[in-house]
Amino acid sequence: MAIKNKIARTIFLKIGDFISGTSVSDDLNFLLDSQWWSRDMIDEYQNKKLRLLIEHSYSTVPYYNKLFKKIGIKVSDIQNKEDLVKIPILNKSIIKSLGIKEFTSTKIPQRHIINASSSGSTGEPLFYYNTKSAYSMNIAANLRGWYWTSSYQLGDRYVKLSGNKRTIFFKRIQDKISNNLYLNMDPLIDSNFDYILTQIEKFKPKVLRSYPDPLLLLARYKKTHPFFTYVPEVILTTGNILHPEIRAEIESIFGCEIFDSYSCEGNSNVFECENHKTYHSCEEYGISEIINNNGELINNGIGNLISTDLHNLAHPFIRYNTQDKVEIDSDPCPCGRNLLSINRIIGRDNDVITSDTGQKFIVHNFTIFFSDNNSTLNQSVEHFQIVKTKQKKIIINLLVNDNYNIDVEKFIISHWYSQLKYPVTINIVDKIPLTKSGKHKFIINE
Repeated sequence: MAIKNKIARTIFLKIGDFISGTSVSDDLNFLLDSQWWSRDMIDEYQNKKLRLLIEHSYSTVPYYNKLFKKIGIKVSDIQNKEDLVKIPILNKSIIKSLGIKEFTSTKIPQRHIINASSSGSTGEPLFYYNTKSAYSMNIAANLRGWYWTSSYQLGDRYVKLSGNKRTIFFKRIQDKISNNLYLNMDPLIDSNFDYILTQIEKFKPKVLRSYPDPLLLLARYKKTHPFFTYVPEVILTTGNILHPEIRAEIESIFGCEIFDSYSCEGNSNVFECENHKTYHSCEEYGISEIINNNGELINNGIGNLISTDLHNLAHPFIRYNTQDKVEIDSDPCPCGRNLLSINRIIGRDNDVITSDTGQKFIVHNFTIFFSDNNSTLNQSVEHFQIVKTKQKKIIINLLVNDNYNIDVEKFIISHWYSQLKYPVTINIVDKIPLTKSGKHKFIINE
């Protein structure tokens, strides 16, 4: 570890914690040790935290107090993770309909509470409260994931690309201390891409962090402007699904590997480990249940991610439906960690289109089709978006170039009509905008 990294970790991080009332430094030290725990040690830790969470939630949170009485269970009925099935699954609609006050603890001091919200990528942002303790643990979980790249240590230069302006003064100070160059990706136009790549050339960061979708557009601009030559050591992606074709294209253009991650409200950070075949959930932060469509727990295969946040005592999320599907694997990971192994982050239920025959299609089916190197589609379609209307019609929004012609259009319509058995219409557009949170909706399922 270089001197600058040691100073950043042992001095600057602790000073930041002291000023903000957080505990990131201590949490990071804990997580760097606990990542090598045995499965029994992880389970024991989770069960202990769960019992404390249940007692706290029943005693201080109106919703859980009423729920337990209504369904006839006592605090003592929840002793370990296996007992969680006794509690009904919580979802965003329930929280929004009952209001934030029903889910807020009456015992957490205001000075320990942070306002938080989901990104709203589904069109339904959720506002809730978080604790500084939970916030610290999640930041530490992210840093641990960054350490898994073997390219980053606290104090190293990194660039964060975002669709939001840096308006909070404390965040700008934080950027300076952490050696972060924060660049706004909005607007997604050539002049801004040129500015961003110029700044990257000057700053020479070890790490580049971004949502995959705007990063793909930046990469394509870089490809056509080869005088931008700087290569970071690693790229970190988060925020929306990183599909294999998009990963391959970005890695090829930037000349470095990508480490992907995932998180959402009420759920722990999930980070790709060094073998690039597995994501690991930060199980020290939360309990992840993977259930099938019948509500049964599974150890292998694709299921719905149900999460219990063990640290957010201000607004407990117990058996929260993240609305995301993941694919898990019970086989040991070659990296040696016993944390939950996730093979793929598949995404939301509404990111799936079901054909008239019952066959399901996810984004991956469409990205493979449009990125086929042996097809003229690859040379003529720049971007796509699939819309399934309430009237059971398929509209395919396409951003195309001069190679696009009527034969390509007929081929697209014919192929997807044969697959989906719904009427298919092509809509040529000037741009396919990102959501406010900086994500690209490949599928809109009305």
